[in-house]
Amino acid sequence: MWSETRRPEFLSQVMGHTEVKERLSAYLSKKPYRDVLLLHGPPGIGKTTMALAAARSAQMEPLEINASQSMRSHEDVAQLINSCRHTRTLTSLIRGDDKAMCLILDEVDGSDPHAQKKLSEWMTGNDRRVPVIMTCNEVPRIMKSVQRIALVRCFPPKPSDLQGLFPGEDAAELAKRFKHDVRRILQFLQYGSSDSLPQATRPTDCSPEVSCILGQKLWVQEDLLTAHHDGKSGNGRSE
Repeated sequence: MWSETRRPEFLSQVMGHTEVKERLSAYLSKKPYRDVLLLHGPPGIGKTTMALAAARSAQMEPLEINASQSMRSHEDVAQLINSCRHTRTLTSLIRGDDKAMCLILDEVDGSDPHAQKKLSEWMTGNDRRVPVIMTCNEVPRIMKSVQRIALVRCFPPKPSDLQGLFPGEDAAELAKRFKHDVRRILQFLQYGSSDSLPQATRPTDCSPEVSCILGQKLWVQEDLLTAHHDGKSGNGRSE
């Protein structure tokens, strides 16, 4: 997919987001990493891309974890803390280089609230030795008032910034159509518009159940509800 193969590797390749890029660079250039950064804003505008690019630009090894999938309990957080006790990743140790680790937690707003509380306690404590960059669409309530979690608002890129990404295309029209979601724009340019079912006019004086059945009759080969009952009935036998 173009959204992956065309993803910028370093901050210098990221279009726009000047203030956010400066904030990321400043954060990763100073030790100790007392605070953590939380990038928040609409989906598809480059938050994760900037976090990964910032780590590489600082000559660090990014450890990317999808928090919405992996941080579901206190045990998950405990395992993460264990893996961050060393400042280098296993990959770096195998390669034999001295690249320090940068933990990147994606979609932290989709993680379990109990896990969020445990993460906040660890990230704002004195035992954490690695820099942490988190991303989310909506800031979790528990993290809004934590002083050592610095909230960095990410705004959608301007059409003038996008034009460099899509030469020969009407960047302003694409930005308007897809609400500045760069990921969706790339998917559209690569694959085109997805097919959609035509809209049929259905009776308005029927129940939702009947409306659903009418929709099946119009666009589905087999009525699943009828097939289910036919499988159960049939001269009192099941096939």
